Amino acid sequence: RSTMNWTSRQPLHRHGKDFNIVKMLPPGVFQYKFIVDREYKYAPDQPAMFDEMGNVNNVLEVQEYFPENLDNLAGFRQPQSPPSSYNNMMPPADDYAKEPPVVPPQLQLTLLNAPTAPDAPNTLPRPQHVILNHMYYEASRNVWGTRVLGTTHRYRTKYVTVVLYKPERSKPSEQAQQ
Repeated sequence: RSTMNWTSRQPLHRHGKDFNIVKMLPPGVFQYKFIVDREYKYAPDQPAMFDEMGNVNNVLEVQEYFPENLDNLAGFRQPQSPPSSYNNMMPPADDYAKEPPVVPPQLQLTLLNAPTAPDAPNTLPRPQHVILNHMYYEASRNVWGTRVLGTTHRYRTKYVTVVLYKPERSKPSEQAQQ
């Protein structure tokens, strides 16, 4: 049988000098051909068989895998964690009373503070690598009365910046004064 009863064509993808496709197939016997220059071809270097019409098709047999010796699978078990990784001492109480460390100055180079280019006001400059995957939080009251949270991530050659704005609620005493 063909994978789709000969009703569909699926292009191969080029990887270097090779062309291939990845498909999830159930166990069974599958026949296939290649279309080269609009002609059906079979690969003579791969297993082939004749179909009911006398055409030569390549053939692939997919079998379920049943290991003969289950003891051989023991080598694939995840190693146990060392006990020393779970017996760390709790930090002393005075560690929690200390001020947090100062934020490194390079983390202030967020895209939220970057000036835009005059010729392209809707684009941001390429972010520096030191700010990727860090959260930026601005709690200043002079930023439109909002709290700002932002982060920038890289995906392949693109950069994605997410910015969340939350308006600050004014306290009841502040509302009475207004």
